[in-house]
Amino acid sequence: MQKYFITPLAFTNRSICGEDAFHIRNVMRASLKDRFLISSEGKTYLVELTGMENKEIQFELVREETANVELPFFISLFQGFPKGDKIETIIKYGTQLGVTEIHPTLMRRSIFKLEEKKKESKLVRYNKIAKEAAEQSLRNIIPSIVDIQPLKKIDFSTYDIKLVCYEESAKNGEVSAFKSAIKKLKPGHRVAIVVGPEGGISEEEMVYLEEQGFCAVALGPRILRTETVVFYCLSAISYEWELQ
Repeated sequence: MQKYFITPLAFTNRSICGEDAFHIRNVMRASLKDRFLISSEGKTYLVELTGMENKEIQFELVREETANVELPFFISLFQGFPKGDKIETIIKYGTQLGVTEIHPTLMRRSIFKLEEKKKESKLVRYNKIAKEAAEQSLRNIIPSIVDIQPLKKIDFSTYDIKLVCYEESAKNGEVSAFKSAIKKLKPGHRVAIVVGPEGGISEEEMVYLEEQGFCAVALGPRILRTETVVFYCLSAISYEWELQ
């Protein structure tokens, strides 16, 4: 069933405008009495279409949906900015797998060079990708794509568990730290996961992250591509906590 995220005002007015209204009318070819899902302020509702006028969709509530589809943790992914459009893939699948927010992070080996004048438009696009992925996966929230900024300008002080995925840990045969960290998680914990760009994390950055309280973890004996790490981490957390 199709889902849409709407503002509190739209929810109060029982109406949908803009791109979502266009999608309902022209893509889904909706008719009166059709039902779909909406989310507003973290809650999801089944609604019924009652009117289509002047590029506006009207609906009425059928019931609130109470199924919990969110991980019980606040998970922030600090993704070293990769080249090309890999960040868009990471946002799309990170959203589907349950991440709470994503920080595109500029690191020493990031090939990406930030053009300040294009920054706002990139963030708009990234948040749109997150919205579409959240709708597709029936999330109750849309993950935030936080400001693009250098690693050393980020405040990590509010996190309970801090993990940095480090390929040297894999090469050295470390196998238990990530699993141990997952088992220590408790509902409500704030979790920070740092992933390097192509080329990995520099030694200087590792020293800095360890000073910030991060634990270096391996993700098995194989070295993963930067865009693969989000799959591994979130799938492992989901398996441990949701497939019991």
